[in-house]
This record gives sequence, C-alpha cells and structure tokens, in this order.
Amino acid sequence: MTRMTGLLASASVLLAGTAAFAQSDYPSRQIELMVGFSAGGALDLLARQAQPFLQKYLDGADIVVVNVPGAGGAVMNQRLANATPDGYTLGLLSMPGVVTVLFGTDAEYTIDDFEYSGTFTFEPHSIMVGANTPYQTGAELLDAARAAPGTVTIGGAGIGSAAHLALKSLELAAGVEFNFIPSQGAAEMVNQVLGGHIDGGVTTISASYTHHQEGQARVLGVLASQRVGLTPDIPTFAEYGAAVEWGALRGIAAPAGTPQEIMDRITEAVRLTMDDPEFQEIAARNQMVLDFRDGAAFRASVEEVYLTLETMWADDPWID
Repeated sequence: MTRMTGLLASASVLLAGTAAFAQSDYPSRQIELMVGFSAGGALDLLARQAQPFLQKYLDGADIVVVNVPGAGGAVMNQRLANATPDGYTLGLLSMPGVVTVLFGTDAEYTIDDFEYSGTFTFEPHSIMVGANTPYQTGAELLDAARAAPGTVTIGGAGIGSAAHLALKSLELAAGVEFNFIPSQGAAEMVNQVLGGHIDGGVTTISASYTHHQEGQARVLGVLASQRVGLTPDIPTFAEYGAAVEWGALRGIAAPAGTPQEIMDRITEAVRLTMDDPEFQEIAARNQMVLDFRDGAAFRASVEEVYLTLETMWADDPWID
C-alpha cells in the first residue's frame, strides 16, 4: 500500500466514523415536526398531543410543531421532500391526501421522496344512509347499486376529495356504480343525508357515528380490513365482500435518504408513545382511532393507495 493510498483509507475511516457518531448522537439539536394544515385541525391536534411524548422517548429532544398550510397539505409535503435528510425536519403525513394530490395537479414530489416512520392513527371512511332509506346493511346498499347502476345517490366532499375517492375505491372493489353528489364538505353532505335529499354519504367514522348513535342516520360499514375499536358494532365492507381500506392514516415521515438508524429511532419513539397509557387516555378522550404501523407497513399502505388511484385514474380520470 502506498503512503497516499494509506492516507485516503484513513480519511475514509475517519469520515465513516464521523457519520456514525453524528447518527448515534441524534438528536443533538431542535427537530421541526411540520403539519400541512393550519393550527386547530385534527392533524395539528395530533401533532401537539404527541409532541411531549416524542420528546420524552427521543431522550428529551426539543421538538417544535410548525404549521405549513396550503394546497391540502401539498405545500408541506413538497417542503419535506426537499429538506435535508438528517432527521431534523420531519412531517406528519396524512393519507390519502399525500397521494391524492399527485393525480391531476402539478405536485412535483413522489411517494418515493419520503422515508416512512411509525403511524399514530387510522380513521376509516364510512358509508352512512338516511334513517328513512330502505337500506339496513351494507350488503343491501351494494345490491341496490349493482341492480340499478347510478341510481343510488351518495354524497361527499368535492370531486377528487378523499371522500369521493373513497367511494370510487369501494365501487372498484364491489363492482358497483353509485351516483356521487359532490358537496362543499362533510357538514353539507350530512345535512343533505339527514334532510332526505340524497340516499347516503361518505365521510370518516368520527363524523358519521354520532348521527348513527342518535338514530338520525345509519352507518352501514367502514372501509377497513377489520372493525374499529371505538365502533365495534359497525361492520366493514370487507364483510360484505368488498375488501377495501380507505381512511385517514397519519404518521411521521422524513426526506428520502435519511439514515436508517435515525428512522429506527423515530419509529421506536412513535411506538413507545402509542404504548404510553397517558397518551392512550388522551387519544380515547378525543376519540382517536389509534393504529401503529412501522415504517415498512406505512410505506406499503401508501403504495397500495397509490396503485389503487393509478388504476382508477387510468380508467376514469376525475379531473380534466
């Protein structure tokens, strides 16, 4: 070995050792946890409730929640994708929004621009119908849509929204066709259902279940692989032969290229947060549907939704 080769080898070992030390020393400065919506919303609330627990389980790290609203979360998603992959800029991603904006818009990031860590919640979408409709079960609703395509009216937030695409994914899984009635949001849709103007509507289970309990409407099923712990009496559409999972899956992500050691540290902090009885009590008070998935499972969920939307988009684009 020449003297120059030896010097280069020593330098490489030194650089590798420095990088390993930098990772093992994580975190050594403030961490930004970005939220793609304004303060006060469900995602912001989750971030702020999880913050002290994440700090605790990341050895007392200083974590600050930063709101980056705009374009349904896409502004924050883009900023996260472009951030330095060192573990000090994180984002609380919300599915399916991180994927839905990739179709028919000018979003410049892809799902491969992120490293995925642990998830906190999964709140499935649900189908509710008016109390005066004839539909008593999800099977009856699907049978009606199958027998007379396009006649059963189901409302939800506008074209391309999570609610609209939830219904399209159910149509694809069940082989049926509904008549989607877009609204300005979940509140308007609920009023239309309760007023008997449409047969039913699609929204998250937390937005529909209260009306079910009060007898104003019936929630016929959730779009999930298994029943939700907070609503064990509500079947899944998988039980009716339409296996589809669609809902608000929320978890932490980092820019692609963030060292795996750092991602493992973050995932473990999320897991410990989810196991913490105090956090579980907070979640129960706020009717959060807790659902921990590690980085690999989180990524798999994102990829599954993307492939579903890609198939639907190729068949019937929902935005001109």
